[in-house]
Amino acid sequence: MLTDGPVAAEAKRLIGEGARRFWSAKREADGYETGSGADAASPKARMARTMQHYVDTYESVPVLVLACYVPYRGHQAVSDGASIYPACQNLLLAARALGYGGVMTGWHFAAEAELRALLHIPDEVDLVATITLGRPQGRHGPVRRRPLPELVFGERWGQPPDWAVDPAGTRHTAAGPPRPSA
Repeated sequence: MLTDGPVAAEAKRLIGEGARRFWSAKREADGYETGSGADAASPKARMARTMQHYVDTYESVPVLVLACYVPYRGHQAVSDGASIYPACQNLLLAARALGYGGVMTGWHFAAEAELRALLHIPDEVDLVATITLGRPQGRHGPVRRRPLPELVFGERWGQPPDWAVDPAGTRHTAAGPPRPSA
């Protein structure tokens, strides 16, 4: 966990530079300035502004966590290290419960060699996630997602189980892949 000091500042700078490069390319490739993105009030434009602010101010994040995995088998399977993601999710949930915001990315990849040297991370350790934590600007809003029947399937793809029901008042977003046809 990196907070203050020259090493933390350098790690944040390295990742921030990579994040800005990545976001700039994605913003251009995905047309965030065109279509609905041209309307400043659209969700697409709001998301683009939020992401731009995040990458522009990356160096000021209060806490930077680099989640690492130490392989313990002689060979590495594709699933090795997957257990780190529930730990990352628990960290994000705990942060939110305490009023903090968090973002998990893979932006360490843009500066992995430099981060390894800076932080003396051994070659046999895998860097698997980058998590920033801090106080959110404004407030936490409700968690929004697609309706459960569009996300959770039972015995067949596209067929939700009976228990996949959203609580009353759940807000849903229209973003994401096309909705399954009925």
